[in-house]
Amino acid sequence: MNFKKGVLILLLTMLTSNICLSQEWMTSLEAAKRTALVQDKFLFMIWEEAASIPYPAIMNDTDGNEILFDDLFKNEEITRIIWKYFVPVKVDENLYRELYNEIKDTKSRSYMLQFEDDNIKIMDPNLNIVNTSFSPEAYFNLSQFITNYGLSTSYLNAELRNYSEHKNFGTAYRLASKYMDYAILVNQKTRKDIVNLSLRYLDDAERYLLTDSINGTKHFEDKISLLRWSQYLLQNRPKKVLRLLRRFDVTEIDETTESLLAFVYYTAYQLRKDEKNSELWKSKVSLVNVRKAQLITNLHF
Repeated sequence: MNFKKGVLILLLTMLTSNICLSQEWMTSLEAAKRTALVQDKFLFMIWEEAASIPYPAIMNDTDGNEILFDDLFKNEEITRIIWKYFVPVKVDENLYRELYNEIKDTKSRSYMLQFEDDNIKIMDPNLNIVNTSFSPEAYFNLSQFITNYGLSTSYLNAELRNYSEHKNFGTAYRLASKYMDYAILVNQKTRKDIVNLSLRYLDDAERYLLTDSINGTKHFEDKISLLRWSQYLLQNRPKKVLRLLRRFDVTEIDETTESLLAFVYYTAYQLRKDEKNSELWKSKVSLVNVRKAQLITNLHF
């Protein structure tokens, strides 16, 4: 997957071109969410009052030189560039209380601080903040920001739509799983944020499991645990994974849980270069998951 290898050249080209028609920032959050789903983009969100204050931004030309813009919100060329990769939206302050009340009991304190501040927030179409680890400098480097977060969400589209339309255990778990897979494909600087996004949807899945009328909750709890532990595979911490697996209850697991268990064991042993033990699990791992295990291993060697 090509994530903006030529971003600097493209940015400079767009800055000096008048071909594109000027586009304004959106002001309807609901319309922005729908547009993001259609265009396979993340939202580029800021509180409306924060956008009234000059927001200096830096961009890089093809030689790596920094170009300073006094205000990100009042430059048509920059607006065109933002629209290339995101759906920009200024959110009315009157929506703050409603949005706050929807998440205040389900998100961490650090997440809430990111939600409340005046910096740019990258959100998925379900309004989950992506850039929770981003700390802006004195001047906002838009070139680097696009490299890290200007990602196509086409890989996630079906799961994002399903969760948007029907919030329940199944849609939350499948979206969490898809985000965990997506984390393998993004660059290292962005990976932690995508993994954290996956974990937040897993938290949603756990809450829905408590409230939805679902039979056989142990099977689903097992799947949640295994998916949650797989974050450590992406961090190259196979010893931690194997330690967690020792306490996993293998009695009464269903076929899909057994397949996920085999994948986690196999990948952990692959990361440890333990061919003997990994071969014991390989026959229980699907060809798709063998390939995924290889992608994870390639991240670290």
